[in-house]
Amino acid sequence: MHDALKKLRFSVVPLPVEENRPVELARTMSVHPLTYQELPYDPEYSLYAGRLNPEKLSNATPDEMYWKVRQEIIFRHTGEHPFEISGPDALKLLQRIFPRDVSKVKKGRCSYQFACYHDGGMITDGLLLRVDDDRYWFAQADGDLFSWYKAHAEGLDVTISDPDVWVSQIQGPRSLALLENLIDGPMPDSWRYFDWAEVTIAGEQLIISRTGFTNELGWEIYFRPENNIEMLGDLILAEGSKMGMILTATPGFRCRRIEAGLLSAGQDFTQTTTPFAVGLARFIDFEKGDFVGRTA
Repeated sequence: MHDALKKLRFSVVPLPVEENRPVELARTMSVHPLTYQELPYDPEYSLYAGRLNPEKLSNATPDEMYWKVRQEIIFRHTGEHPFEISGPDALKLLQRIFPRDVSKVKKGRCSYQFACYHDGGMITDGLLLRVDDDRYWFAQADGDLFSWYKAHAEGLDVTISDPDVWVSQIQGPRSLALLENLIDGPMPDSWRYFDWAEVTIAGEQLIISRTGFTNELGWEIYFRPENNIEMLGDLILAEGSKMGMILTATPGFRCRRIEAGLLSAGQDFTQTTTPFAVGLARFIDFEKGDFVGRTA
């Protein structure tokens, strides 16, 4: 790398426009509907799975964000990108794509999954939700998996689509108390780690999973197109602020996930890394049958 480049970093920053906003970058960079909450804090963004991901906010230092998630509560709008795989052969396709046995994932549960190339190199990873008998969401990390689904769906009765779902996280020891204040009526009877539940907040139905990227008590909120996302986001931020909750960017998460041994696609593994090289062999189920990368 040229010496001049070693001294630079590149980020995306929001800029005001006088007229209609240009559409060129909108085809490759999508903005979380709640990004407006970050604008007062001089945000800088990276591109993550085709979506903008907050890398820097001026409301707190990385150290302050770190201790907030360890001791209190934080709110973060992520670049995670859920895709929907549905239809009679949805399970069959996912069994081809993922080395881990998807048939074990029941409705109401989530599962950590990753996909590999034929040579065993890893494409990306993410969280799989079984939202119905023949309907799944895979909230993927950075990388291109949509075309991979399409390439391996030949001959199958399956639909791959983008449901336009956006993910925000509340994480930290006080996150459960915040949910108890927000949810209409009683909490779900069972909400184990890697469970998801459909709950009502301010009259709106939301899917919330007990998952995250911090190894702390935490939850991921899946906003669907039919939701009043701005109303919900403002309510969550207002109620959380009463408990000391702040918006955070990637640095506060990065330290915590490294401490917890949670891998980041593109950082801890690349297309030439095999699952065995990064301690993920336990998530490969050879007994389930054929899948992409098995022979490698």
